[in-house]
Amino acid sequence: MNKGIAAIVAASLAAATLAGCSPEPAPTAGGGGEGVYKIALSNSYLGNDWRQLMIKTAEVVATKEPFASKVELTVVNSENTPEAQAASVDALVAQGYDAIIINPSSPTALAPVVKRALDSGIVVVSFDSVVDGEGIYTVQTDLTAMATGWANYLVAKVGKGAKIAVDTGLPGNTAGNTLYETAMAIFAENDMDVVAEFAGEYADGVGQEQLGSVLAAHQDLDGVYSQVYGETIAAAFKDAGRELVPATSFNTNAGMLAALNNNMDLLISNNAAGLGAIAMDVALKVLEGEEVPTATLVTPGFFAVDNSVDVGFPVVKIEEGVNAFPELPGALAWPVLPSDFEPQVTIEEISDYQIK
Repeated sequence: MNKGIAAIVAASLAAATLAGCSPEPAPTAGGGGEGVYKIALSNSYLGNDWRQLMIKTAEVVATKEPFASKVELTVVNSENTPEAQAASVDALVAQGYDAIIINPSSPTALAPVVKRALDSGIVVVSFDSVVDGEGIYTVQTDLTAMATGWANYLVAKVGKGAKIAVDTGLPGNTAGNTLYETAMAIFAENDMDVVAEFAGEYADGVGQEQLGSVLAAHQDLDGVYSQVYGETIAAAFKDAGRELVPATSFNTNAGMLAALNNNMDLLISNNAAGLGAIAMDVALKVLEGEEVPTATLVTPGFFAVDNSVDVGFPVVKIEEGVNAFPELPGALAWPVLPSDFEPQVTIEEISDYQIK
């Protein structure tokens, strides 16, 4: 969620277990000498490709300048519970890290341990699903921008007043609510006829089933505002025996390929897996005394087979071998970093991201 949004709403399944936290976690990339900053990446979940890709990207970026000579990065994975991650962070505080970048299992339940880290003089950068609070730096994908681009695309493709179905995401989820409410405001301004709503829950199976039910009930649907994936949409329409209509989706390699192979009118957007690397960059700048905004919003990338539609943001053309890779995992989400971030990584450097 990249099944990128699934990282925001990470499931409760524990995929990597530490006994609270390893007492002496080994550095995984970068640094190691005198005057090098010790930065820990605290991750609460390894059960989806986005999290594994996030870690791999941060590790690769840490081997490149300016990080290689300034940062010793340690990745610590805990069970996906606030209690386990809090114990892990407390251990990192005791070990004297200069900064902790954290993708929290709970933005609210992790607030006390984050405050303890701050009180110990440690720089804390929370990313993806963020912990808010005084003194905390945050890094997030700009979901309002994402929803705006998606909604603008659908209006442009199907026209004002058209019949559309709207994916509400995961009930009760803050990110899904932002994506839903932002789009609905734009649809209201353009008199769009929302004939059905469904909850795709950022899952292939659920999304396909829910969209299939919508297709069965509405034979004259003009478009789909979706929070699932391109391959999910293509499969639902194929199973229903229906011609594809303009739609939106999150980024996966399989979705990119589905859009390309079916010439879909599909606007794909990404919650970049490089958020961890961007958080590390923020931490380093703070440690070096640079002025850094408290909140960093990362503009999402947009991708389409036909990138001529004006959605208010640049749209990159989907091309095999550039951002769609038949030989790589379907859940891979590329690119992993915004084009203006330095240093960049190559697809070859991160393609073995899956943890066996």
